[in-house]
Amino acid sequence: MALSHLNALQALEATLRLGSFSAAAIELGVTPAAVGQRVRALEEYLGGELFLRTPSGIKAQENVRNVEGLLTNSFSGLASALTELKNRNPGSQLSVTLPASFVENWLTSLISEFYQRHTSVDLRLDASNRDVDLVTESFDFAVRYGEPPSDELENVVLFEDYILPVCSPNFARQYAIDPISRSLKDIPLIHVEGRTRDPSWVGFDGWGTTFGFVEQHLGHGVHFSKVSSGLQAAIGGQGLVLCGLVEAFNSIRSGLLVAPFGPNMNCKTDGLYRLLWVRHRPMGKIQLDFRDWLLEKATDFKRESENFRNGGAEWLHG
Repeated sequence: MALSHLNALQALEATLRLGSFSAAAIELGVTPAAVGQRVRALEEYLGGELFLRTPSGIKAQENVRNVEGLLTNSFSGLASALTELKNRNPGSQLSVTLPASFVENWLTSLISEFYQRHTSVDLRLDASNRDVDLVTESFDFAVRYGEPPSDELENVVLFEDYILPVCSPNFARQYAIDPISRSLKDIPLIHVEGRTRDPSWVGFDGWGTTFGFVEQHLGHGVHFSKVSSGLQAAIGGQGLVLCGLVEAFNSIRSGLLVAPFGPNMNCKTDGLYRLLWVRHRPMGKIQLDFRDWLLEKATDFKRESENFRNGGAEWLHG
């Protein structure tokens, strides 16, 4: 079908649905005269009038009314197809699934920089800990913590993690936390349950045992099911929370949290944060740019994290 015929049919459909050339013109973004010209061109092609022109307006012929539904459904289908093609265009859409705590506590402070580089990106972030199948689901990338993925997936390590207790500066002063002390007696503790299936991820009992703390004072306190809830409680001065450095680092850097026992009193985990994607699946420019950008941010974090872990007394109480 020629483009002129398609434009004429579009003008016909809009006129039938809206009842006048003027209303159709507003929707199509052209003049009423242009709509009239397109309809007349279609009448010449078909060899008969499609509308009765009267002083009070236009009235569609009966045979035209019979195809109104077909025209409307056809153009609706074309619009849906165009929308679907646009949504699948790798030049504009980017879909990433990531752990909720990673998005909330590490990525959120950085993502505006990527938006500044790509102002038209349609970025979909799935903050979920579920096991997404990248092969069958419509995600470009996944960020996951743990072991290496299956052979179907490519991966690159972003960074490792370290577990340590943190609290607000006021909390550290209020409870006079002594970096030399090896007792958490009378200090409110915040536990995060079900953080990961990684067996190397310790709680207060494992961390305390590693560094010689009195075992009988490691189990009291409040328990949260989400890392972010535990971190917010600690920022609010409600207790000492044990969490990953990846999740706490931005708050430590901003002074909202401190490591009262020192940054080197941490337990390294076996699991690693990785960026995953389907092996041999072609990438568009936006996907390649996101991968390079995230690896750049990961390199910056690894450097800052190492500086923190090798830091001195300035990290203890802010």
